[in-house]
Amino acid sequence: AEKDGHKHFMHKEIWEQPRAVADTIRGRASLEQGDVLLDGMELSEGYARGLERIAIVACGTSWHAGLSGRLMIEALARVPVEVELASEFRNRDPLVSEKVLCLAISQSGETADTLAAVKVARARGARAYAICNVVGSAISREADGGTLLTRAGPEIGVASTKAYTTQLAALYLLAVKLGRLRGALSAERAREHLEALRHLPSWMEQMIRQEAAVMPIAKRCASARDVLFLGRGGQYPVALEGALKLKEVSYIHAEGYAAGE
Repeated sequence: AEKDGHKHFMHKEIWEQPRAVADTIRGRASLEQGDVLLDGMELSEGYARGLERIAIVACGTSWHAGLSGRLMIEALARVPVEVELASEFRNRDPLVSEKVLCLAISQSGETADTLAAVKVARARGARAYAICNVVGSAISREADGGTLLTRAGPEIGVASTKAYTTQLAALYLLAVKLGRLRGALSAERAREHLEALRHLPSWMEQMIRQEAAVMPIAKRCASARDVLFLGRGGQYPVALEGALKLKEVSYIHAEGYAAGE
C-alpha cells in the first residue's frame, strides 16, 4: 500500500490496470483448446444449456460492468441477461427459478444490497455465482455456484479503476465459457476472442501512456458546470461509468446518456 512515485493512489491504480487485467486472464484463457478454464466456478454443460436467463445484480460501478457483461454474454452465449441494481432487486418480488443463474458482481464482496439480492435469488431456487476481488468475502461465501476472482489487488483510491476493468475481463471470460458450454461458440471462434483478449493489457498500456495528450482536454473540461457523456451500444455503459467517475473525483455534475435518446 505505497504510492510508488505516483501523486496519489488513484493515479497509481490507473497505471496498474494492464497488470491487473493480465492477472485476471492468466491461466484461464486456453488458446490451444479454444476454451476458458474458470477456477472457482462450477459450470456444467447440462446446467448452461438449461438456463432460461441470467440475472446480474450489482451496485454502482459493478452495475455498469454488468451492463457491459450483458452485451458480451448475449452475443457470445445467446442467453437472455437482465441487469438490475441489487437494491431494487432485493426490494421487489423477482421472478427467478432454478433455471436462472444469479450473478453477483462486487469489488469488496461485502456490498450489503448485493449480498441481500443473492440471498433473495437463492431463496427462490436460483443458483448464485459471483465475480469478486476479495477471497473469502461474504458474497463469495454465499455464492453456491462459486466465485471468479478478479485478482485486481488492493484498491485504495476512492474511484474504482482496476476493479472495474478486471470485472469486464472476467465477464468476457465468462461469456466465452458459457458460449462454449451452450454450443453457441465454436472452438475456432472462441480462440479468436481469446487471442484478442490476450492482447488487451498491451493495448491498455498504450492507451494509458497517452496521459499527456489527455491533459489539455481535462483543462478544457475543468471549468464546466455540467458534462454529458454520450454512448451507444457497448459505449453506453462506458458513458455511465465515465459520468460517475467525473462526479466522484471532480464534483462536476455529469450524466451518462444513451446517444440515441
